Amino acid sequence: MEREKKIFDISLKITKDMINFPGDKATEIDRAKEIKKDGYNLSSVNMSLHAGTHIDAPSHFVENGKNIDDIDLGKFIGKVQVIKINNQKEITRKELLNTDIKCNKVLFKTRNSTLYKKDFFDENYVYLTYKGAEYLLNKGIRLIGIDYLSIESSNSHDFPAHKILLKNEVVIIESLNLSNVENGIYNLLAIPLKFKNCEASPVRALLYK
Repeated sequence: MEREKKIFDISLKITKDMINFPGDKATEIDRAKEIKKDGYNLSSVNMSLHAGTHIDAPSHFVENGKNIDDIDLGKFIGKVQVIKINNQKEITRKELLNTDIKCNKVLFKTRNSTLYKKDFFDENYVYLTYKGAEYLLNKGIRLIGIDYLSIESSNSHDFPAHKILLKNEVVIIESLNLSNVENGIYNLLAIPLKFKNCEASPVRALLYK
């Protein structure tokens, strides 16, 4: 008998009061029909494609870059390494130099995973520096995930980490919840929805062994 896999759901719940990146549309979830009145439930959602756990496609920052429905699905499936970052401010090239990276997909677990307990956007989250992004690109990394609303500093105006990664078709998963996940190698399943000509998609991201 096949042993049941241990599954870690590393996605955020989508709710009306979820935290959004400043400037993004607030999430709206409405119940249009109800069983007691109509015999069935029917809901609608109006939200940013960058709300909650989501994937950025190259076209998010690259003119004529690939949209979410153009990306090879193999990028969202396979071996992934969860890496704990001790730096309390940023993910730097220096710290990554001392990390034994074994997969071409990496998810960074930082102190950010505790920030979801707050009911407001905390701009002082751990982010990936440009030099860190450049190092990962040169290491052959094809997918990078982080445990808060953006991989970029909240003070960034030119988005260098996003641009160098997406220009080179490295996909980004943001707003992961890695609070219950330890360092190590896992299997990743994080398939985006098939939106046509869009730069992002919500995703239900899972890790399993």
